[in-house]
Parts: sequence; C-alpha cells; structure tokens
Amino acid sequence: MMSILALARFDLRALLRERGTLLLIAAALLLALYGLFEGARFQRHAQAAQQAALTQEAGARAAAKELAAHYFADPDDPAFAGMRYFRTPVDIRGYAFREHVGFAALPALPGAALAIGQADIQPGYVRVRAESMESVRTATEIEHPARLATGRYDLMFFVVYLWPLVLLTLSASVLTQDRESLRLRSLVLQGVGSGRILFTQAGARNLLATALLVAAVTGAALLGGAVSRDGAGLAALGSWSAIVLLYSAFWTAVGAAVCAACANRMSATFAGFGLWLLFAIVLPAALDAGARMAAPVPPRERYVQATRDALDQVNANTASSMARFYDSHPEWKPQRTAPGNVSSNVSRLHRAEEVERTMAGVEREFAAARDARSTLFARLSLVSPVTLANAAFSRLAGNDGARHTRFVGEVARHQNALRAWFQGAIQRAALGDERSPCPRTCLGGYGFRDFDAVPRFAASPGLGQQAAMPWQAWLLAAWAACFVALALFALRRERRRQRG
Repeated sequence: MMSILALARFDLRALLRERGTLLLIAAALLLALYGLFEGARFQRHAQAAQQAALTQEAGARAAAKELAAHYFADPDDPAFAGMRYFRTPVDIRGYAFREHVGFAALPALPGAALAIGQADIQPGYVRVRAESMESVRTATEIEHPARLATGRYDLMFFVVYLWPLVLLTLSASVLTQDRESLRLRSLVLQGVGSGRILFTQAGARNLLATALLVAAVTGAALLGGAVSRDGAGLAALGSWSAIVLLYSAFWTAVGAAVCAACANRMSATFAGFGLWLLFAIVLPAALDAGARMAAPVPPRERYVQATRDALDQVNANTASSMARFYDSHPEWKPQRTAPGNVSSNVSRLHRAEEVERTMAGVEREFAAARDARSTLFARLSLVSPVTLANAAFSRLAGNDGARHTRFVGEVARHQNALRAWFQGAIQRAALGDERSPCPRTCLGGYGFRDFDAVPRFAASPGLGQQAAMPWQAWLLAAWAACFVALALFALRRERRRQRG
C-alpha cells in the first residue's frame, strides 16, 4: 500500500512540475465554469419567461374582472358601443375562445442549471386553450433554426465531450513514457509491476483532476446561486458528482487500456483520440440512425391529411353529431332550437371533441411509433457510454424528454377539465339566452364574470420532485471494468512476448 502511495505521489509531483499540465487543467476548469454560467443564465431566462407568462395570466384575469364589473354596472356606457361579443371577456363565448389567458409551467428542479438538455427545444411553459391541445403540440422555443441545430454550450457538453479529451491527454504518457525511456524494464526488475504502474498513475492523475473539477463546479454553483443551498440542491450536486466520477472512471479505464496496448506516447495519443471519436461521435449517431430506421414514424403529411379529413367529416355530420350530444346531455338540450341550427359558438367545443374522437386512431398510431422509437433508443443506449452519461445528466437536471412528456400529459388532463368547464358554462348560457333573448351580452344569457372559477393549471408534486441518480449511470462502472480487463489482457500479452 505504501509503495502504491509513494508511486502515485512521485508521479503527481513530476506531472505537476510541467507547465503544460497546469495550463491544461486551468483551461478545463475555466471551460467547466463557463458551461455552468451558461446553464445558469439559460435557467434564469427560462424562469423569467415563465414568471412573465404567469404575470400575464394574472393581469388578464384582473383586467377582465375590472371590465366585467364596469360593464354590468353600466352596459349603456358609450365605451361599450362598438363592443363585439367574440372579442370581449364579459361574454362567455369571447372569453372561452379568444380572451381567456391560461398558462401551464413546468417546475424547475434544483439541478436544472447543471444541464440544459432538451430544454432549449421543449418549452418550459405553454399556453392552454379550451378548444384543443394544438397550441401545446406546436409550441416550440422561438429561436433561430441555426441556434437550435448547433445547440447550446453548457456544463453537460463540457463533461460529456471535452472532459474525456482532458483525461486521455493526462493518461497518454502513463507507461508509454517509461517504455520510450527504457525505464520500464528496470522498474520491473525492482519489483514494481507494469500493472501497478499503469493503474496507479492513471488513477491518481485522473482522480486528482476529477476532484478539482467537482470541487470547482460545486463551489461555484453554491456560491453563485446556480444551485439552491438546501437539501435538494446538495442532493443534486451529489448525484452530479457521482455521475462525473463514474464517467471519469470509464475514460480513465479507456486511457489505461490504450497505454497498455501502445508502445509510445504518439500512438497512444492517436488511439485515444480515435476511441473518443468512436464513443462520442460515431456510436451515438449510429444508434440514432438505427433507431430511426428500425422504428420509423409515419410521415407528417399523413397526420395533416387525416386532420383535414376529420374536419370535413365533422362539418358534414354536424346535425346528427349535435343530436347525439344532446341525447347524452339532456339537461343542456335547447327547447326551441333544432340541434342542427345551434350556433357555431355553442357547438364549437363539441366539434373539437368530435375531431379528436375521429383522429383518435391516427393519434394512437403516431404516439405508438414515437414511443417505440424512444424505447428502442433507450435500450440501444446501453451500448454507448456517452449516451448513458448524456441521458443521466439531462434526467438529473429535469430537462429530459421523458419528464417533458409527463408534463404534456398533465397539461392534457388540465385542458380536458378546462374544456369541460367551458362546455357547461356555454351550454347553460345558451339555454338562458334562449329563454330570455338579450340583444346584447347580459348576465341572463352569455354574460360572464365568474373568472375565478375557471380551472387553472397546477403541476403535480411528482413533477417537481428532484430526480434520483438514474440506475443506468452505474453501467458506466461496468464499461470501465471491461476496459480494465482489456488493459490487463494487453499487459499479460506484453509479458508473454517479452519472455518469449
């Protein structure tokens, strides 16, 4: 044990005397801190946008309540002379289809600044309308396409793609330098095995570098406010540190295997860079292409055409459809108006439901295809350490696709409740207007002022709960063990060749 510690201490002292090593570590730490800064800045902007949306919602509701109080107190005010029912919140029809402002926001997790993930293409808040979910399905971040294509630089990008190059660079001279200087044979004759040299030096170098990275990021995140200084924030940083250690262990094992197999530093450098290209670029791209080919999603044109056909079908069967609707809801059935002659504003929400019912088969087909592709890619990602690390960091930050899908599911349930509420309010208003026709908006008919009763979105507690470190991250340890075994095999082969 003492010989291992002495060997590690001697190697680290020799390594740190080189100015290039210090510059490399300093540059890496600066890049990591800049990535943390970019992630925190993006998160601050996202939170500000969410708060602005919620402020807009509250302001619109307060303005509608003030306008309704003024209007119903004095409907003859000249200010309301040109008022149109479909453009004012005091009319239930205008409020439901135009003036209602409601947003659903995805709560941020304590570790959100540690990885942007897919948050730049999947918005953290959406506007919810009673008529349909179209505003949610088509909601995207308003960005230039070139920016979305290249992505954003953040801490996850540094750790996943740039940090392995630092670790491979630090490991490139382990054992290979001793081979070039012919010092390895004398060390072996003194009883210091090549395996002990390899794993002690590679482990000590990369462990020290990783410890510096974790300490710098953790300190900056807490001091700068990127991560909250509470139990949840510390848990997020702890999980992030564990993933970084596992990922660094994998690349340390890769570097050890390279140094065990290569005769000099030049060949080790090229071999390490080649493996980085394979694991970081080629393999993830191949997995994505394989998932797309093995689980294709139907073309978007088919969905658009199915939507048009559903609209045509619903419009052609309006009378029979409304008759079935009122048979199911006799309490809303008009007394003097035939179902086919019901105003389009009264039947609008039902027609939207009918379009969704007609589109249900196509929706299930597209959803099944997307789920199949996601499931297949998740299974294939087990053979890609870089993809595993990427997914682990994104999930820890709460900016992964699975969490956004759960968020959309909760928004859909809220939208159904919102539509059902407006459906009942509009139908009851239509009955009141039929009994006592009103030439303008009035409380006995379509007049509306109960804005506080309209359902509002509230995320479930589970959606705001800090995610635990995903179990897939532990597969990085298995990958590291595989390369340790390769390194041992290469060393054993070298010893046999020397004896022969």
